[in-house]
Amino acid sequence: MTGWRNWALTAGALLGVCGIALWAIGAGPVLLIIGAVVMITAVLEPIYGHVVGRPPADGRWQPTDEKFVDPESNQLVTVWYNPATGERRYVAEGAESP
Repeated sequence: MTGWRNWALTAGALLGVCGIALWAIGAGPVLLIIGAVVMITAVLEPIYGHVVGRPPADGRWQPTDEKFVDPESNQLVTVWYNPATGERRYVAEGAESP
C-alpha cells in the first residue's frame, strides 16, 4: 500500500476507536461511521483505476485527452473509453495491445 492509504487507514481506525468511545458514553455513532467510511474507501480505492495494457484494436475503444501520472508506478497514463459500455481503461503510455 502507498503512503496515503496507510495514513487513511490509520486515521479511519483512530476515528473508529474514538467513535466507539463516544458511542459508549451516550453520543451517537457518527464518528464511528465516518471512520468506517474512511477505512473502506482506503481499502477499495486501489481496485478502481488499475493501469492495464492497451485495449484491443477493434475500433470499440478510443483514447481520451485525459492523461495523468500514476502515483504508484510514476508512469504517464492515458484514459481509454468504450462509448458502447461506458467502461474506462487506464493505459500506461507505450503499453502493447493484447
